[in-house]
Amino acid sequence: MLIKHLDKIYTFLVIVKEESFSNASKVLGISQPAVTQQIRILEDFLGISLFERRKKGVVLTKEGRNFLPIAEKFKEFLNDFENQINKFKKVDAPLLIGASPTIGNYNLPECIKYYKSLLNKEINLIIKNNDALLEDVKNSAIDLAFVTKKKNNGLNYVDWIEDELVVFSNKPLPSTMEIEDLKKYNLICREPNSSTREFIKKVFEDFNFGCDTLNILSVVHNSTALKYTVMSAQDQVVSIISKAVIKDEVRAKKLFISKLKGVNLKRKAYLVYKEKTKDIEIILNFIKS
Repeated sequence: MLIKHLDKIYTFLVIVKEESFSNASKVLGISQPAVTQQIRILEDFLGISLFERRKKGVVLTKEGRNFLPIAEKFKEFLNDFENQINKFKKVDAPLLIGASPTIGNYNLPECIKYYKSLLNKEINLIIKNNDALLEDVKNSAIDLAFVTKKKNNGLNYVDWIEDELVVFSNKPLPSTMEIEDLKKYNLICREPNSSTREFIKKVFEDFNFGCDTLNILSVVHNSTALKYTVMSAQDQVVSIISKAVIKDEVRAKKLFISKLKGVNLKRKAYLVYKEKTKDIEIILNFIKS
């Protein structure tokens, strides 16, 4: 039955967008082998091969290109069907709030308590990367999201907070340092396609400072992993992270921070929504007050 393959069709569309099985696995929040297995099941069902693997990712086969518009039309139908079901339901469904990992795990939890009391309803928090959240808001899969990335995609963005990034280490650092001083240390970094890595790269480029000049020991895929990787290292290692992630460890002197002279590592976080509802208006008024 086709209904058993709905999630596989969505996985197919994500891979097409990301042009990579590994990137798709991060967006979907499942392992790469699970992504591969879903595509194999879909290919067996359709009786065709959908992707051709290459060194720098994957491309659609001829049959895959023919199937793509069918899958896209099916997604549009499901989005419309979901919207109609939401309007039909008479129950007061929980508010679905999305957040990028750093915001969702470290900036937002306290705020959620206030939002619940203001709205007098349940709130479900969904944590995904920025691109996936913006897609969910656009498709009305979630009501609103808190993100650190802004796109020209027809959605409504409202400034929320400034998220400050700092240099940190498992051993004491000078209170301030020059950007060139980073070359003295071994670094642990976020993965290249993360919003944090992209933000840092853009800031450094303004100073004609290339990340490829740094001694990068390893790469991790989220802020929590980054914090604990640095904290558990035997020798001194350094990285850059949101100050909110490590505030407790800095207070307990388990981690140490430094600021780069003349370098602004503050990034804006936004509340983003598609259409203003009564619940969203209440949260907006609270934020602006």
